[in-house]
Amino acid sequence: MENVKINCPFCGKTTLFAIYTPSFFQAHRSHSSASGSKTTYFKTKKKYEVQSPCPNCGKSVKEIQKALIEGKKDPEKEKKILERLKKQGLDFNVQTKF
Repeated sequence: MENVKINCPFCGKTTLFAIYTPSFFQAHRSHSSASGSKTTYFKTKKKYEVQSPCPNCGKSVKEIQKALIEGKKDPEKEKKILERLKKQGLDFNVQTKF
C-alpha cells in the first residue's frame, strides 16, 4: 500500500490523495477428508481508497472510487451507440409473454 496523487476522473483538474493497493496473488487453502488439502491461487484487483471529495466538481468519495473501479460512463456516447444500432435495424422493443 502506498499514498498516491490521482486526478479526479470527472473533472481531471484537481489532484486527490488516495491509498493505492496493487493487485497481488493470494492463496486459498481448502481441506477435505477425502483429498487432503488443496491450495489455489487467485489474483486480487487493484484498489484505490480515496481520502477526500473533489473540491472542484463536488463529487463525493464514493462516486470517485466507483468511477476509478468501474470506469466513468458517458451518456452522450451511449446515446450515439443506441442511435447507430437503431439505424442498423435492431429492434429495442422487447416484449415478454407469460
